[in-house]
Amino acid sequence: MSKAHDRYLCVIGVLKEKYLCVRAVDVAHYLGVSKASVSVAIRQLREQELIRTEPDGNLQLTPKGRKRAEQLGNRIGFFRRQLTAAGVEPELALQDAISFSWEMSEASFEAFRAMKIR
Repeated sequence: MSKAHDRYLCVIGVLKEKYLCVRAVDVAHYLGVSKASVSVAIRQLREQELIRTEPDGNLQLTPKGRKRAEQLGNRIGFFRRQLTAAGVEPELALQDAISFSWEMSEASFEAFRAMKIR
């Protein structure tokens, strides 16, 4: 799975927490990308069995997709807590936590998480 796919899964998960119905246009608006880009990603995520699309266009995470979105959410939460504890403003901490989470390998994240951080 690509980092771009992780972004889409994460966004779908975030929007699902806020709204009952999430469509491709909602994802495009949230990410600031074209609906065409989202359509391509959604097709690929469906092929990987990470999401499914309801007949009304509502996007649903599959159990596999939900698990990956939760993993990403946990990473973001970890970095956000660390940055906030270090004195970074909450909004900036969230933005940076998202960047770290999407760009960092799993091995590096596990090593970072295992460190004793005050």
